[in-house]
Amino acid sequence: MESVKVDQKLDISQDALFSLLNLFPIPMEAFSPDGVCLFMNKEFIVFFRISNPSDIIGEFNVFHDSSIMQNLGLTDYIKRVFSGEILSVCDVKVPFEEQEIYQDITSFPLLHIDGTVAYVITVFITKRTYQWRMDTIRVKEYIDTHWMDDFDLARVSGHTGLSRHHLTRLFKSFMGITPYRYYQDLKVGKIKEALGDFDLNISEAFALCGADYNGGLAKAFKRKTGMTPSEYRKHLQAEPFRTIPVSPVCESREQLFQISELFPIPVQIFKSDGDIVFINDAVLRMWNVRDTSLILGKYNLIRDPFANGQPELKDGIRKAFEGEAVLIPDVRIPLETFWEWYKTRSPVYDIEAIYTDILNLPVPGADGQMMYMMSVFFTSRIYQGKPEVAKTREYLENNWREEFDIDKVAEAIHVSPSHLIRLFRKHTGMTPFRYHQQLKANRLKEALQNRSLSVAEAFASCGFAYPGNFARYFKEQVGMTPSQYRKRMD
Repeated sequence: MESVKVDQKLDISQDALFSLLNLFPIPMEAFSPDGVCLFMNKEFIVFFRISNPSDIIGEFNVFHDSSIMQNLGLTDYIKRVFSGEILSVCDVKVPFEEQEIYQDITSFPLLHIDGTVAYVITVFITKRTYQWRMDTIRVKEYIDTHWMDDFDLARVSGHTGLSRHHLTRLFKSFMGITPYRYYQDLKVGKIKEALGDFDLNISEAFALCGADYNGGLAKAFKRKTGMTPSEYRKHLQAEPFRTIPVSPVCESREQLFQISELFPIPVQIFKSDGDIVFINDAVLRMWNVRDTSLILGKYNLIRDPFANGQPELKDGIRKAFEGEAVLIPDVRIPLETFWEWYKTRSPVYDIEAIYTDILNLPVPGADGQMMYMMSVFFTSRIYQGKPEVAKTREYLENNWREEFDIDKVAEAIHVSPSHLIRLFRKHTGMTPFRYHQQLKANRLKEALQNRSLSVAEAFASCGFAYPGNFARYFKEQVGMTPSQYRKRMD
């Protein structure tokens, strides 16, 4: 078993810390104890379109910025964070490039051994942009799963519930290329893998990937690789595969574990063979784990039957152990299995379901090769309380695009429709139907606040026709038409 016990207070290498933060695909900043910005990760610079980071790093002081301290009302938040508290603030309305975005901001300190603040780390999750990122990931996952098929934008659009125009624009915004270009790149990558099997001739390698050697993909292959398939195969035979090294991040595993221990969100770290070697205190607290000896050195992520039973999760884990940074969205944690395994469930620990976005990051060692794989959990939904009510909320939120059918909902919860309605109303103050309609209205409100969409496109992104019945319901519930709502937001 390879594990390290760490103290929650430490001296850390600044370069190691900043390199680690650079791996995260969400905006992050690091500040000195007196409020000076010391670091912005790559995602922060890209998202906020910072043209000259040197104008901010070492120059910007959060305590001297009136827009943050006064206009946004964060004076108390900032003071408490820099005093050593871990705090989150939700739905902060931030002006950005003549528009407004709403952010959830989490800040937490990293402490010196003497208990004083060494750094304050701030994480920004822009809610609607984050949802658009999730929509992009859904498109990507669909293409990843159906890469053997011919590309059909209409079919991708129908599966994801996004209009073709919005889907293409959204995907290009986050991925830098169109969905078709991504499909082509993926297909060429699969063909390259097949060409590495020297038992196949070139035509057979193409056919194995659902492509015709005499078709357009052979030209696309040459355009993307600079070689014909025949030339590429000769190159493979002459040059055996070598692992491409990546820049080192942490000087030692102890340092990596120490930094991870201070994160207030669950972090797990695995060796390259899938064996778990570290879990931070946030894992223990969030999942009510008391005995780490049952986990460290005994659990293997690659062999986990739960992970292997879900194609998206399995594929994401595979890519992560191959060296990619992969965000796997909205994973339902198998709590029943966990609690049976750890034998620690308490009667007052009434969580019925937890959904989380799992960010998997490769962590290179000093030799440039992947030393560990780190999984960071961003909890997106928690269902607590009366089991039937919690499960109903979970079901409705997972199926909000569908037409409401109380018989179908009751069947999924294993109770009668009349009993479910009475129980749900008693504990929530509304019927399941009303809850479902509110979910749909809230999703539409979020879409209408995206100024890059027309009103009709906003409806289409939520699976509704415009104009239609839901436009009338929206006006009844909100007191204004969708167009009036958008103008009010403007």
